[in-house]
Amino acid sequence: MAAFLVSAALGVARQILFNARFGIGEEAAALYAALRLSETVSTLIAGGALTNALIPYVLLAARQSNDAVAVLINRILTLMIVIAVPLTLALGLAAPPLLRWIVAPGLDATTQALAALLTRILAAELVIQVAYGVLSAVLIARGQFLLPALGIAMRNTFIIITLLLPQATIITAAIGSLGDSAVQLLLLIPGLLHHRIQLRPAWRLSDPLVRGTLRLAIPGAISGTINYGNAIVDTAIASLGGQAAGLGAVHNALLLGHLPQRLCGTAIGQAAYPYLAAAAIGRDRLLFRQRWLWATGAAAALATLSGLALAIGGRWLIRILFERGAFDSAAGDLTFAILLIFAVGLPVYVVVEITGRALVALGDARSPLLANIAQLASRIIVAAILWPIAGVLAVPIATIASSVIEAAILGNVLLIRLRALAEWQTVAHTEPTIGLSGMVADTNKPAIAPEQ
Repeated sequence: MAAFLVSAALGVARQILFNARFGIGEEAAALYAALRLSETVSTLIAGGALTNALIPYVLLAARQSNDAVAVLINRILTLMIVIAVPLTLALGLAAPPLLRWIVAPGLDATTQALAALLTRILAAELVIQVAYGVLSAVLIARGQFLLPALGIAMRNTFIIITLLLPQATIITAAIGSLGDSAVQLLLLIPGLLHHRIQLRPAWRLSDPLVRGTLRLAIPGAISGTINYGNAIVDTAIASLGGQAAGLGAVHNALLLGHLPQRLCGTAIGQAAYPYLAAAAIGRDRLLFRQRWLWATGAAAALATLSGLALAIGGRWLIRILFERGAFDSAAGDLTFAILLIFAVGLPVYVVVEITGRALVALGDARSPLLANIAQLASRIIVAAILWPIAGVLAVPIATIASSVIEAAILGNVLLIRLRALAEWQTVAHTEPTIGLSGMVADTNKPAIAPEQ
């Protein structure tokens, strides 16, 4: 949570500099659209789903030896880089039609061309983020969050540096994002050296731990991409009016609104995840339920307080932080209106975040995927219905409605899984699978708990 606070502070500093230089005009809209496209692809292949899928299998490999952990990491990393390189090239080629028809159909041709160039620059981050996702799993699985947290905290440093340059342009800002990704990866190196993880190419798809990781990662990645695809829906809806102002206002509102969501949902969920996975491996239903209830209750309570704080002080905060240069009071009013609606759903968003992770810890990545599909479909429907009436405010309203549906689905599935957890039994001499049985193939050894 401390890392997310530092990251948020740097993110606000970045946005202050960005707004003062570019406002919410065409150049800003081009970068926002490029970020939506590149980050969606990044989420598919290098997002948190890869790290979360790998953590339980790092715990299993650690039962054998540290060398077994190194072998698993090298095999997964080699596989993901082989996938990431051609995907990066494909994204660069497909950027113009994707932006024109899906991501930002309301932008003019010149702005879309700039967005395509920015997308190609940002696509270079993909390989770096793949490596970061794989390597951070080693540390997180052992309860060591410091170095990954430092990477989160330093995320906006290079972008800020580029924005402070006298001749800063929208292109140099995109290049700064590459520097931030490189810093995140380099910060993990001391932790890998501590665990004596030597990186070298390795290939064996028949490895049961590799296959088990992929069986969790693939639906998890699709789920995460659909979840991030919500941002594409928001971008497309906000651009339908043919005005860049709506797109910029949505981006600035979500910058503030996502801070408590990340603090209360993402940070608590990620910290709880290896402990939930350890309880699942040990088939300890009571411990699992207690940890999930504590994490969810704490996150929801903090999110509720955060939502009230944004409702009371959000307009003042926007005025202090953003209203300068090209960002005027009209832009501030529109940004606050979006933020106010979004803040109402904060408790629901964090429940979705933590409950989805809990299901993955139980070996179920398919249910979060189905819930995300239902959420995205309902989001599109609600936004399409409300757009003619509410304009850009349809974006946060649709976010709340679709999140309620997703939370209901995930909650019901988790209750079913918890009832079944006590009845699950170990199936000896089987390879890891999506189900919990594959995660507890050896009951002669104690359940793994993260290192303290």
